[in-house]
Amino acid sequence: MGRNRTTICKRIIRLVLLFVSFVAFGLAFGHNQRASAAFVDMPGLDVHLWYTANGNDTPIISLKSTSGPLIYMHSLNVDKYKDLVAHYEVTNNTGKTQGVEPILDLPMWSYYPDRGYPTSLIFDSSRTGELKGATENNQGGGQFNLFYSYDKSTYVPTLDSSKTLYAVMYNSKPSVYTNLVNKASISVSVPLKLITDDYPWDQPSRVPFAGISDMTFHDPYNEFQSRAIWITPYRSPQVKDFTSADYNTLINSDKYNGITMLLNDQTGQQSTRYSVPIEEPDHTKATVDSITPTNTPGEYTVTYTYNGVTKSVKATTTNKSYLDGNDFTVNYGSNWDSQKFNGLTKHLDASGNAVTPLSKDVTISSIKVNGQTVNSVDTSNAGATYEVTYSINGASKTVKVTVGNRGATPVTPTHPVNPNPITPGNNNWNPTTPNKGDGSTGLPNYAAVKGSAVYSVKKIYMYKHATFKKSQRIAMYPKVKRINRPMFVIVGYDRSNGGALRYKVRDVNHGTKNAGKVGYITASRKYVLNVYYKTMPKNNKITVISKNGVHAYKNKNLTGKTKSYKKGTRLKVKKLIKHNLTTRYQLSNGYYVTANKKLVIHEN
Repeated sequence: MGRNRTTICKRIIRLVLLFVSFVAFGLAFGHNQRASAAFVDMPGLDVHLWYTANGNDTPIISLKSTSGPLIYMHSLNVDKYKDLVAHYEVTNNTGKTQGVEPILDLPMWSYYPDRGYPTSLIFDSSRTGELKGATENNQGGGQFNLFYSYDKSTYVPTLDSSKTLYAVMYNSKPSVYTNLVNKASISVSVPLKLITDDYPWDQPSRVPFAGISDMTFHDPYNEFQSRAIWITPYRSPQVKDFTSADYNTLINSDKYNGITMLLNDQTGQQSTRYSVPIEEPDHTKATVDSITPTNTPGEYTVTYTYNGVTKSVKATTTNKSYLDGNDFTVNYGSNWDSQKFNGLTKHLDASGNAVTPLSKDVTISSIKVNGQTVNSVDTSNAGATYEVTYSINGASKTVKVTVGNRGATPVTPTHPVNPNPITPGNNNWNPTTPNKGDGSTGLPNYAAVKGSAVYSVKKIYMYKHATFKKSQRIAMYPKVKRINRPMFVIVGYDRSNGGALRYKVRDVNHGTKNAGKVGYITASRKYVLNVYYKTMPKNNKITVISKNGVHAYKNKNLTGKTKSYKKGTRLKVKKLIKHNLTTRYQLSNGYYVTANKKLVIHEN
């Protein structure tokens, strides 16, 4: 049915002015006003307004005419909710076919800068593909199409992204009612974005609100029903770069200094004022996810998370002293003092320069076991784990030191304090300081890590010196089956006069005549390989090859034995786990088994 366009526009303007008056003057707007001349709800003609974000279809703010107020106020974190979409739906539950003319007013409709009522959201023309109209179950009803208003008075069928979009109509054509059969529904979706990011986010009450409202005209009343959602955007957490005196101060008392404001949603307001977010004064309610050094000495990336939003800032220390380190294992019954600094991997002075040796002027400020402070690591306390804290000039680093089990294969740290540089052609080479500025050894990438286990895959000899001579052979190791291959632990490195890399090793083949011998073997990958797998099997399956089978454990340190698997058992693995200088496989049942190549093998 046709109606006078001027009359409709007057009613639309009337609603807008009424909404503006609510905000400006705080007029009451309750359910008892539905019987007013302008607002007439038709029973069973149900309206739903809602917002979605982040590409998710779940509503983040929702208002239904069947259960909610006429106006719903809400604040919204635009750091958490991005790619906003406003939705409008009309469902006919009147029991009969109903003529309707649905209109969705966008935030810019109530944008009157000369009156001091700015808005914060606008149609996002970069996401026009998300501007949609849809009809469901309207067989036998009318044909609905999208129409657009750029001047608040007329509607056209063409979308023009270069113009400000004020409202969207979904109808057969403007100025008529279009039939919506019983149980049918129509919906409109419009993507929105911030008009600008240049708002005073640190003053949430000054950030302008934005409103969407529907104008659902219905026949025969020649009136309309309407609902509105008003939101106030805000950003949280709000952060900034900061400076701290030194590393210890940064990671302790200053770690929250990058947070300037935390805010929470103000929800469910039905009053006539717009909603302002609530400030959380306790910044420790946020989590400090990490404090990570950058490649610039004295500069760190501090990452915070609050209410599902993660942000990072740059923290700079005046004193650039820094220590880093790794957890390591000491042998049962070994001398603690000779290896107490073996956990250090990096040392920078107050100016940010690398220090060698790494232990220079470093002190051990704390040693704890089971929460109790002790004076030293007791290497006779098999299996115990100590927390050792290194300190120097406002910097500290805590590492875990584990004492090996009695009779276990010795394991030494990944990063020795004084790694020996490789100097080809020097038969007497035995330096005590690194030759690299970063403290590295200069070893090739394929070289096995000091302290790790290797085994020979072909016949090899052990020699007294790095330059091999037949007269200086200590032991011979023949080529044998995989499960019997001789194992060695790397205790150092050297090169022959010709520059060939050698491993200085200790024989750990217990019960053999050569057990405990120390000497040099080739580092060629044709003859010597890592004992432990470094990769996952291609089909995620391994087979037990040890004649004694293997045990499965609850923990990755192979404690808490649960069951045993016989030789030939096929096991499905889901993850390779590093543990100190060895590896484990985590099975599909969650238990752990060794990744020792003498005990298990990858299936092809």
